[in-house]
Amino acid sequence: MASVSNKQIPKSFRANRPKALQWLGRTVLTLFGWKVKGGIDQEYDNKKLVVIVAPHTSNWDGIFGVAAVAGLDARITFIGKHTVFRYGLGAFLRYMGGIPVDRSKPGGIIQDAINQIKGIEGSLIAMSPEGTRSKVKEWKTGFLRIAKEINAQIVPASLDFSKKEILLGNVFKLSGDNKKDILDLKKYYSVFTAKHPEKY
Repeated sequence: MASVSNKQIPKSFRANRPKALQWLGRTVLTLFGWKVKGGIDQEYDNKKLVVIVAPHTSNWDGIFGVAAVAGLDARITFIGKHTVFRYGLGAFLRYMGGIPVDRSKPGGIIQDAINQIKGIEGSLIAMSPEGTRSKVKEWKTGFLRIAKEINAQIVPASLDFSKKEILLGNVFKLSGDNKKDILDLKKYYSVFTAKHPEKY
């Protein structure tokens, strides 16, 4: 069984990147013994979905995440610190779907992201609900605000270092009650093992 396949997502979410890049993503996952399980159902073809990725405790999350995106050939939009986009890596991150945002502007980050995302049809938007690799008491609600503003549903994607799996879970139906939704999502993610469990 392949570590990952573009058949795990609907055609509208595929980026049609070079086969070599898709191969590289699959190879990185295979070399480290990782697999991408689950997928996104065809009924969400051409829809907007916010993919929340957790637990997020190390830079390895990003490495395996980008490898999975390449292997899935997913046309995904993700938010990153604007400073990361300044150098040579910036061009690659933009190519992979990165949107630079300035975190020094309080309150403006999410609106900036929403403005950029609204113009993208049928897209997967990836976010970390924790907003940082460090341990946090409360999740940030930015992903819920984005989902509401662009009329998207949530797909929980998990990294499990004990099983070496990235799991694309079933679409999570938002209740409209942020506290309840975050508690339910935290409960869902509680069974997955982070790279650094003490930070989660």
